[in-house]
Amino acid sequence: MAVEKERKVDHVIVKKRNIVLVGIRIDESGKEILKWALEEVAQLGDCVVVVHVCFTSFRALKSKSSLDRYLEHYSGFCSTNKIELKGEVLKGNSVIGVLVKEAKRYNAMSVVVGVKQQRKLSLKIAKGCAKELPSTTDVLAIHRGNIVFRRSNHYHLPLAQKMSSRLSSELSNGFSDEERKLKYEESTVKSIEIAGATGEEKRKISGRSLSLPSVEVIDKKPGWPLLRTTTLASPMVHHHTRKISVVNWVMSLPERFPHHPNPTSQPSFCDKQLRDILKEINRWFSYDALKTATSDFSSENLIGKGGCNEVYKGFLENGKAVAVKILKPSVKEAVKEFVHEVSIISSLSHQNISPLIGVCVHYNDLISVYNLSSRGSLEETLQCKHVLRWEERFKIAIGLGEALDYLHNQCSNPVIHRDVKSSNVLLSDEFEPQLSDFGLSIWGSKSCRYTIQRDVVGTFGYLAPEYFMYGKVSDKVDVYAFGVVLLELISGRTPISSNSPRGQESLVMWVSVGFVYL
Repeated sequence: MAVEKERKVDHVIVKKRNIVLVGIRIDESGKEILKWALEEVAQLGDCVVVVHVCFTSFRALKSKSSLDRYLEHYSGFCSTNKIELKGEVLKGNSVIGVLVKEAKRYNAMSVVVGVKQQRKLSLKIAKGCAKELPSTTDVLAIHRGNIVFRRSNHYHLPLAQKMSSRLSSELSNGFSDEERKLKYEESTVKSIEIAGATGEEKRKISGRSLSLPSVEVIDKKPGWPLLRTTTLASPMVHHHTRKISVVNWVMSLPERFPHHPNPTSQPSFCDKQLRDILKEINRWFSYDALKTATSDFSSENLIGKGGCNEVYKGFLENGKAVAVKILKPSVKEAVKEFVHEVSIISSLSHQNISPLIGVCVHYNDLISVYNLSSRGSLEETLQCKHVLRWEERFKIAIGLGEALDYLHNQCSNPVIHRDVKSSNVLLSDEFEPQLSDFGLSIWGSKSCRYTIQRDVVGTFGYLAPEYFMYGKVSDKVDVYAFGVVLLELISGRTPISSNSPRGQESLVMWVSVGFVYL
């Protein structure tokens, strides 16, 4: 890192200025990024190098004058605060390559880039720079005034609070209040460090600790697809109560921003495992945004409830329908299950697996956001008046089979779902299935045929005999449950029916008896 290196000249200490490299497009988003870099990163005497990359020489020549006019807005502020501001329009086939080359040439302290709306591609530049640049260079991606990616060099960024107020008044480019407002809808990705709460909020938090007593939670009623289902806790497991002090974590966070985000959108658990996995999430939602989406978590939008979970339907600002799953952890195991579920689902990417859209941590509530399927679950579809055509049934069966093949054979670390059932198969308008609810899933083993689990979890009617009787877990547990779902697709019957003759309550037994008489 080109931190303030000092050299002695005739017993006088001369500080070497820092270089901040800012990659921008010449548009309004570029103004936001440059403004943020000047306010939050640059200090008196630093040099800010603004780089705009073009793919052709013609565009590079044309953009040079545009960039000069672009930077004139900031000349007064930079002159007052003795910041050297210069712009470069460079030709190159790779934005990442150009930025990395310039950052190395200047020995830049920090590299700041922007983020587009398309989230999957938005972090490509930032992550590419982080991969190529030395660890001493701070790499940051900014979106709507928030750090959404940071590869830290372990040095604190300066606040530059005094500059911030001056810059806001001196610039005449017309930033609106909405643009200045810190939004936390898409805030934390890998390696981000979050600012702490205000003094008053810290005092409130410091007087409170999170007590997580161990309590068995048994919910035998199958619920909505995103709800945790039957859990039979083993009495052999030793339980203990642990208190986690929230303030220990909050107080240790660096005070990096002059304007702190709403602390209710910040993680408030001190659990290291929770913090580590949350750093990997590509999108965060603010609690207020989810409140708005679900009409303040109204009872009319409650679509599922069970154990420690509540699931609400909602609509984001862009009209996207989502399912908002809130975990209110009353037991220590609930937090571990949330961390485990998020760690698995965030590592998966398949068209027939329901993706995790994002998360939110609101004090002690752990919230995950998923797609809300337009047709609901397969279970609901089979029970409604609409009769599935055989082509649709076949499409659902193939899609679910491909999802399981991906989990068992194509993932770098095999995954065993352990709760494959019709209510966990979500359907789109085109009857494209997506496997959901990974709350009971576990990592599979490549070396062993099966593992032994002391706790039997899942849904009665879908449990493989070897698992139910002996606790043997392998990918065959999912294959058995998949077979039950296929029987549901073919017969339209439920896996367990109290109206069936004695000995045929189970769908599997009913089919077995039927085959005997064939």
